[in-house]
Amino acid sequence: MTAALERSVERYLLSRSRESGFLCLKLVLQGRAGVPDRIVVTPGGTVCVEVKRPGERLRRLQAVTVTKLRRAGGAVHVVDDKDSVDRLLQRLHEGVG
Repeated sequence: MTAALERSVERYLLSRSRESGFLCLKLVLQGRAGVPDRIVVTPGGTVCVEVKRPGERLRRLQAVTVTKLRRAGGAVHVVDDKDSVDRLLQRLHEGVG
C-alpha cells in the first residue's frame, strides 16, 4: 500500500510535468542511496524532487542528502500529494525554483 501511494504521486508528477512541457527524469545512482527520485528540467532551471507517500517524512539518509544538495546550491523539493505537486509546478512556471 505504501509503495502504491508513493507511486501514484510520482506518476502524477510525471504526467503534470509533461503537460507543462517540462522534462521529468527518474534519478537512479548505483551505489548511492538517499538521492532524490526525480529531476525536473524547466526553461527556468533544474530541480531535484523527492517523492513521498502522503504524510511521510524523509528518512535520515535522504535528509542528509537533501541538506548536502541545498548547501551546494541545488534546488530540492519534497512532494507527498497532488496538491504539493501542483504547487511545485506552479512555482516552476513562475520561474521560482
